[in-house]
Amino acid sequence: MKTSILKLTFLLFGTSLFAQTTWTVDNRPGTTAQFTSVQAAHDAAASGDFIYVHPSPNTYGSITISKEIHLRGIGHSPELANGEYAYLSNISLSTNSTEATLCSNSSISGLNINSISDGNGGAFTNILIQNNRINYLNFYQAYNYIIQGNVFNSSSGYSIYFNGTSHANNIISHNIFNMVGNTSATTAIFNNLLASDTVANNLIMMNYNSATSTFFNNCNNTAVNNNIFALGTTAVISSITINNSTINFQNCMTFDYGGQTIAALPGTNNLNNTNPQFTNIGSPANPAFTYANNYKLAVGSPAIGAGSDGSELGIYGQGFLFQM
Repeated sequence: MKTSILKLTFLLFGTSLFAQTTWTVDNRPGTTAQFTSVQAAHDAAASGDFIYVHPSPNTYGSITISKEIHLRGIGHSPELANGEYAYLSNISLSTNSTEATLCSNSSISGLNINSISDGNGGAFTNILIQNNRINYLNFYQAYNYIIQGNVFNSSSGYSIYFNGTSHANNIISHNIFNMVGNTSATTAIFNNLLASDTVANNLIMMNYNSATSTFFNNCNNTAVNNNIFALGTTAVISSITINNSTINFQNCMTFDYGGQTIAALPGTNNLNNTNPQFTNIGSPANPAFTYANNYKLAVGSPAIGAGSDGSELGIYGQGFLFQM
């Protein structure tokens, strides 16, 4: 899978390496950037251009993408920006079917985002969503997406929601999913995944107590491998729930830091109820996401070498350089 990710990442960027223009956006007072609005920068840009969005204490609001654009921030929690980051409330992929084709091959990286969505106006292909902090994603027609290296800190009832079955070949890998609350009657981290979708090398955490907590909902034969499922001390969940789904777990690990036994995962080569031994997740130990934690595996962790390809489980598997 590592090879396929690298190949697809190259394809996503290959058409945009030449003759593109870089635009800058900063909405702080006294800025010397070209724009104070991300939407205005987008509207002025040509297909394939890059838009760099500066950290700011002020939100940049929402943007609708209607052409191939590459949005860049300096990170979802940059070290050298006085605690500031570039925040967008919603990134919407155009609802126009013609523009859906035009904004395929876009990429979004290094931002703090409430949501990314499309309006079911057409099929979107080859979108890269990487190294962001995100509340949730909501897509109708998504094909060949790479969603990797992100932190999902969701209180919206789901993290990645595919509406229906008009999507395929999406790779969801090397992300942190931290489900911290429920504002929906039905909660699931993943909704409507298909057999062609891949969920691999993620750290998936549930850290609240709810009888409706679900990890997978309405998923059909999705490949789920090399993930670590870590339950927080406040979660009271007896199993990795797969409501109305068929999931074959391969080389995954489960552990409950509250001491509860989790039902064994269906599938093969799984490490059930096994402490992943992260380098540092606080004292007392609790995997709930914080930038102070270190989710690298400590020496001697049973997750080292336990992956289907012989590498480690979780977000640093396959040599991935997860950016905290």
